[in-house]
Formats: sequence, structure tokens, C-alpha cells
Amino acid sequence: MSNICLNGGMEFRAARFEAGRLMMIGWEGSSAAEAMELLQEFQPFGMVFFKRNYPGSPDQLRFDLHMMTKLGRALRQGPFLTAIDNEGGTVRRLPEPFIQLPSARESALRGVEAVKNEALASGKELAYTGFNVNLAPVLDVGSPGSYMDSRSFGEEADFVIKNAQAFREGFRQAGLLCCGKHFPGLGAATVDPHDVLPTVSLSLAEMNKHLAPFKALIDQGLEMVMTTHCLYPAWDANRPATFSPKVVGVLKQTLGFKGPLLTDDLQMGAVTNNLQPGEAAVAAFEAGHDLILMCRDRKLIKGAFDALVGALASGRIKRDRLEDARERLQKLTPILADPQIFTQA
Repeated sequence: MSNICLNGGMEFRAARFEAGRLMMIGWEGSSAAEAMELLQEFQPFGMVFFKRNYPGSPDQLRFDLHMMTKLGRALRQGPFLTAIDNEGGTVRRLPEPFIQLPSARESALRGVEAVKNEALASGKELAYTGFNVNLAPVLDVGSPGSYMDSRSFGEEADFVIKNAQAFREGFRQAGLLCCGKHFPGLGAATVDPHDVLPTVSLSLAEMNKHLAPFKALIDQGLEMVMTTHCLYPAWDANRPATFSPKVVGVLKQTLGFKGPLLTDDLQMGAVTNNLQPGEAAVAAFEAGHDLILMCRDRKLIKGAFDALVGALASGRIKRDRLEDARERLQKLTPILADPQIFTQA
């Protein structure tokens, strides 16, 4: 029986499976049981871990991630992502005895060899624990007064590039995929999209400096990219990057990125102040994102999931857009085909 209905959409069961493939989700507390319930209900492409999810010991976390990965791979009948933000500095999700990476700015002052070696050591630890994706490095070129400050390697594109390359090399050698962020560059933003929608009113010529780190790492094989909830009038005066085909087109067509594109968390204030989660998820996918990130609230996750199911079943999401996302996500399969995540590094 075909999975395609007469209206150009999908049968409901197929639409549910496809909707899960388009999502990476998080859970609220430290219980793995909650995460397993979400896995069963939504069958996402991956799970993302935060500080609130730490179960209390490294051994328990490793066991929990093993169980999640086993279930996720079975449900998806293929690769399953276990992601963490491990930038360092203020963005660290694991307590001691895990390695506590310094901020990107502090790390860069130690030199590129130190950046790579610290990333490699942390990456080995994370890979052994059960993670296979680091939602880093930050590729934003910093600016005076930016809220990003210490999260950026520096304020010169070339300096950001060489340090971000070293950071990625360390984590890749450890066996983790990397996701560069926050496209097309959040380094000039003065307010935090976790709270409100920023606007970066730079000219196209000025934005080229902010695109340079993305271009450099894409050319070297960067696996994933994350966009940001920020308005860039130079490209699109009406829609932030998350919902702008024009901004996504810069990444996929102009810079030639062939891998999967991930949204930032759709539960951030810059989004929720203006859109319901369902409409935000569908609009982000239509704009060209391949994975929708929803980090904690089960009700909002369900709203996004149900909206994606509806858009797939009705035919609102076009077949060519879905096929493009499938192909981009499929590029992760060879990298994850023989994961090292439960082998002592």
C-alpha cells in the first residue's frame, strides 16, 4: 500500500513516522524513564541533553544513554543522535568529574593546540559516556557589546576560523559529530533570543565577515549547522533566520552546505512570543530546516509534532522539501554507522 494519499499528502501512520524523523527533542527532569516515554511517543531522530537531565553519576548517565540509543535506533531503524551543548564556559551541561572546558574566548587565548587538545579530551569522555553530537563550535564572530561575548572565540573572522577548526578537529577525532552555530552569525546581537527577538542591522558586505567561519568549516566537511532566532534585514526584513527561505538559501545555495540544518530551540522567547509551537515547527521546516529542535516542554513538543504530522498528511509540506531533508539527514548515516560511543577511548 502506498504511503501517499490522493491529496498529495501522506497516510497518517507514515506521517507520524516522518514527523519524528524531523525532530530532536529534550526532556524535563533527570529521569531516564521520562526520556524513554518521549522516545516511544514521538520517535524522534535524536535527543538533546541539558544540565537538568543529569541523573547524579557518570555511570548512571552512561547506562541511560545506552538505553536511549538502543531504543532510538530500533524505533528509527537507523542512526539516532544523542546531542549535548559542550561549548565550555557558561555553556557546560555536565558537572565534575567531567572535564570542565573553559569558554571559547578563554580557550582561544591558550592557542590552537590547546583548543584542539582540550576538545579531544572532552570528546573522548563524552563519546565513552554515550554522546555522538556536540552542538558546537560557536562560529559567531564577536562584536563589542554583544551578549555572546565569551561564547565567541574572538572578534576577527580568521581568528574564529582557526580556533573553531581546532575545536572541531578535537571532537571529530574523538568520534563526535559537530554542529556549527548560530547561522548566519549572532556575534553582533545585543539581546538574547532566549528572551526576545534580536535584530542585526548589518549590510550584506558587513555580514560577509560573519559568514566566513561557516564557509571555512563547511569547506572542511562540517557535519551540521544550527541557525538562530534573529532578524537580518539585509536578507529578509520580515522573517527571522529560523523562518526565512532567503537566509537558509544563503547557507544551502550560496555557501553550498549539503548536510542537515537544525533550528535553535523553538521554545525560546524569540519564537514563543510570536508563534505557537506547531506553526513555528512547520514554518521552520518549510523554510529549509531539516531538524526541528524542541528542548523540554512535553506539551509544546506534542504541539510541534502534531502540526508536522498534519502538514505531512495534508500535503502542505511538499514532497521535494521532505526528500531534501531525508537526503541531508542520510548523510549522517555513514558517520554513525559504526559508533564508538560505548568503547573505552
